[in-house]
Amino acid sequence: MSTSIAITNGVLVAKNHPLNGSLVSIRWADGIISEISSQKLDADQVIDAQGGFISVGWCDSFAVLPDPGAEWKERLDSFAQAAIYAGFTQSAVFAGVDPLPEKATSITALLKRSAHFPLEILPLGAASESCEGKEMAEVYDMYTAGTVAQTDGMRAHGSDGFRAKLIEYAYSLGIPYLVHPFNPKWVAGGQIHEGAVSVNLGLKGIPRIAETSALLADIELAKWLKVPLRVLGISCKESVDIIKRARLDGVEVWAAVPMMNLCFTEADIANFDARFKVLPPLRTEADRSALRQAVLNGDIQAICSNHTPEDIENKKVEFDYAHYGAATLVDFIARLYASFSDTEIPLIINALTNGNRDFLGIKSPILAVGEPVNLTVINNSVSHPHNGSIAYNQLQMPSNGGALVCAVRDAHLMINS
Repeated sequence: MSTSIAITNGVLVAKNHPLNGSLVSIRWADGIISEISSQKLDADQVIDAQGGFISVGWCDSFAVLPDPGAEWKERLDSFAQAAIYAGFTQSAVFAGVDPLPEKATSITALLKRSAHFPLEILPLGAASESCEGKEMAEVYDMYTAGTVAQTDGMRAHGSDGFRAKLIEYAYSLGIPYLVHPFNPKWVAGGQIHEGAVSVNLGLKGIPRIAETSALLADIELAKWLKVPLRVLGISCKESVDIIKRARLDGVEVWAAVPMMNLCFTEADIANFDARFKVLPPLRTEADRSALRQAVLNGDIQAICSNHTPEDIENKKVEFDYAHYGAATLVDFIARLYASFSDTEIPLIINALTNGNRDFLGIKSPILAVGEPVNLTVINNSVSHPHNGSIAYNQLQMPSNGGALVCAVRDAHLMINS
């Protein structure tokens, strides 16, 4: 006899559902939803959402995993556990440093290794050989093996001609090419955002034009090719303005912003704190505010974790030698709650559900009786980030202050409380 489970007393966040914004209960058994009601439902196991939010399971649109090749920074199993505890049921992952995910065998191995996880891994394939932006990687072979998108991540993506070839080829296969707008010619030796903090610290800066000049070129390429553009990792107000103008010109642009750029600024680096040394760089409060507003009004559709774990040996060093990256899953929810009000959180959830999936070009789960259960439940007790810190190592898991974080996919139920 199957065991039934119900989640009750949660506000539904599902734009097109008739019960959107209402307190609901959802019951399922054997991984299939059996009832959705505005009334409290009984079950063999009942989970009280405590007035929090219930939505379809969250999807992360970009995360980096150094396994295989640097498993001491993070392993696949610990990454999956951290992502589920952060509320994700799916995650688009750029997995591997040695080898990089540039061949079909790497994609096949990743899917095989993660097949039993409650987190669904969505493989990202390298767009170019060795991510050098010179020669196209085995895009078609990786696509047939199961990649959902191609990208070289948060680094320069080669010449205009090379990016045009990738945009067009990926589009012909029906998968997105996630391009990060970054012109390295502007940032030789750049460490952080070029501004008051970089001057005060005596560090070379990364100016906004390094991003905006590349973004303008990418938009012109998309306009010329008459294909959609997926922009991964914007960080400044000017980029938001450029994207808005491009849409008015008829260019279909999808954009994703990293969580760190929504929640922190260059001021957090004022004491040479290398935990905040990330790409794209943290910029000014005006930039953060513009990005935040763009998410709330839909100009930016997606929020990625940009999870890039580093070990302490690569962070607790002189700032110039510190590696870029942060293990962001460890307090992902707490940071978003600290940066957005309770009334804004449903809009954030929309970005983490439909927005991230639209950015990747994949379908969202259906919240209906008879469909596989795929849910995320959170409550607002996570408003105080764990010790106000970001962990160097993803294995340092916080308790989120006793908050309920529940991710459900198929027959898997994971609760972090």
